[in-house]
Amino acid sequence: MTLPEVIRAAPPPVHPEDLAERQDVIAAALAMLREGLVVGMVGNVSRRLGGRILITPSRTPYVSMGPEDLVLVDLEGRRISGAAEPSIELPLHLAVYRSHPEAAAVIHTHSPKATAWSFLGEPLLPETEENRYYGVGPVRTDPPAPAGSAALAEAAKSMGDSLAVLLGGHGVLATGATLEGALDVARVVERQAEIAWLLRNSAS
Repeated sequence: MTLPEVIRAAPPPVHPEDLAERQDVIAAALAMLREGLVVGMVGNVSRRLGGRILITPSRTPYVSMGPEDLVLVDLEGRRISGAAEPSIELPLHLAVYRSHPEAAAVIHTHSPKATAWSFLGEPLLPETEENRYYGVGPVRTDPPAPAGSAALAEAAKSMGDSLAVLLGGHGVLATGATLEGALDVARVVERQAEIAWLLRNSAS
């Protein structure tokens, strides 16, 4: 590869004012992986920056993801920067930000116990102490819908005043005022699902 080709292939520089926010998104993605809330490259993370959204790219390993790999879009999903394709669940994230102006972060996990519960099509009950402490609210389960579809994005509306919803046969959608707050919501939902399964198994 000649020097001009190397220069053309180099990723565009990250604006210094966005660097900390990009590093926070990557840290949240790595936390999901480390804690078993996702496997491999599934799941996705986004953060609102005013009228812009930073989101993890499609099919990029979290362990090798750099700040320049994140995709920056506007609230209509139009790309501002980033060479990679944004997560297939971008419409889902955008729907949350449009319907929940207070949300500054969105995390989508495939944590095992909550995902298993999502196949039942039932609300996640009982409400736990952790749920009340973090103010998560009722955790409903949406009907199944294809990944990346407009139907799946409808889950944002069914959240109501809650901070989380189960996507039928799919996983968890969690929101928060910060990325760490959204992570905490995802953790609470997985813990609540574990308790729900323990109760169900003990009754059988």
